[in-house]
Amino acid sequence: MSQAPFPPLWLSVDIAERCFHILNLDHPKISARILSDIDAGTAVYYDRRWRLTDRFCRFLLAEPAWVAGRTVLVLGAGVGLETLVIGSLCDKLYINDLSPIALELCARQLSQNGVVGVSCLPGRYEHLVLPPVDLLVGCFLVYNRDSASSMRSLLERRTPPVLLMNDNMSSWRTLVRQTSRQVRSLLPVGDIPCLLFTAAA
Repeated sequence: MSQAPFPPLWLSVDIAERCFHILNLDHPKISARILSDIDAGTAVYYDRRWRLTDRFCRFLLAEPAWVAGRTVLVLGAGVGLETLVIGSLCDKLYINDLSPIALELCARQLSQNGVVGVSCLPGRYEHLVLPPVDLLVGCFLVYNRDSASSMRSLLERRTPPVLLMNDNMSSWRTLVRQTSRQVRSLLPVGDIPCLLFTAAA
């Protein structure tokens, strides 16, 4: 009796007439890395191609001026598809994550798509020594009280503008109400929240 073949290591995803190659998070070699990360107690989430991620990618591809030709830092990058989209458009890319394994996999995925010269910044984003960037970007980083506290700490620092897309959860709504920054909504009412937090004074 023959064994079932392994699933492919790479998958192709088409978004807005662009094709991207993404790591298959269900491939045994990749899932083993992810599980070891989680088992070690690293508090990370791995992108499973959520609806929110897809919407953010479509927004960025439809409005590339937000990142095109700019130096961008993706916060909590994980192995997210939005990082591929940003990397394909921006001039210089920095990626951040709490997990070194996530950063390694993210850099591998970027390289597979021809995005090179990426700088990895491990650690909690609210404590990072920020490189000279034009924009900070994050997707679904606020999902409970602790993650909202982390984002609040970042927004209290003097940083460039911060572009965030997030589900409209209570922790997110509280963060938006309490921030001292000016906030600009980039999508119509009723769509997934996509907000620009202006540069801190």
